[in-house]
Amino acid sequence: MAKIIEIEIPTNLAAFEDQLDRFFKGMILKLALNAHKKTPTSKDIPAILDHLREEVVEFEEQLARDKYNENTLVELMDAANFAFLAYVALRLQGVEHAR
Repeated sequence: MAKIIEIEIPTNLAAFEDQLDRFFKGMILKLALNAHKKTPTSKDIPAILDHLREEVVEFEEQLARDKYNENTLVELMDAANFAFLAYVALRLQGVEHAR
């Protein structure tokens, strides 16, 4: 069964609530599609950063090609996911985060 995560959106970000919702849902969908790769436990931080840089380049290329194509937004979700995977890898290595 899927778990529902409830997040408080600060009042000063209320105007972005719909975009945050869509962005997070897209990120989770992409993470789920690639979950079999187990990136956080099988790659070191420099390798994850290489993937992050590749995704930024793919975003830039897609933006230049056709910013109105939905894939432009997907490329941003991919980049965000590699930032998340670096976060997970660091947490698995013992880096603390109090919040």
